[in-house]
Amino acid sequence: MNCFDLAVPGDPLSKARPHVYNGHGVTDQRTRNAENRVYSEFRRKYGDVEPIKGDVRIRLEFWMASWQPRDFDNLAKLVTDSLNGVAYADDVQIVDARTLKYRPDRRVPGSRPGSMRNRKPGDPLLFRGEPYEPHTEIHISEIINFTYEGTIQ
Repeated sequence: MNCFDLAVPGDPLSKARPHVYNGHGVTDQRTRNAENRVYSEFRRKYGDVEPIKGDVRIRLEFWMASWQPRDFDNLAKLVTDSLNGVAYADDVQIVDARTLKYRPDRRVPGSRPGSMRNRKPGDPLLFRGEPYEPHTEIHISEIINFTYEGTIQ
């Protein structure tokens, strides 16, 4: 079974809507750079591995640097579009997807033992009290179908 696990450092970005000029959609540079970062990290870790040909299950975890609102579907679209043709032949193969967003705790330990205070800019990022760095975790696996008789299709 094909399976890929990847962590992409940096604050996750949402895929921006393309700008339309003369009837043609143009992806902005920020989105292209973010897609290239995901693609490059995959190639760095897995080289020229053969893409999955069958159905795909994907789990995406977005470890955010702030509470800035971002739509989960635009976060996921940037990743899934980036991996077209490298992790799987086409993102139409994704039949099972889970997207999780983790945002930093709003309250952090204060200066007195046991005290808590509101998070300020520059405070370390904590999720449920545990430190983390902003990143995206990508887990992709091929789905192998079984018949009721237990044989693989």
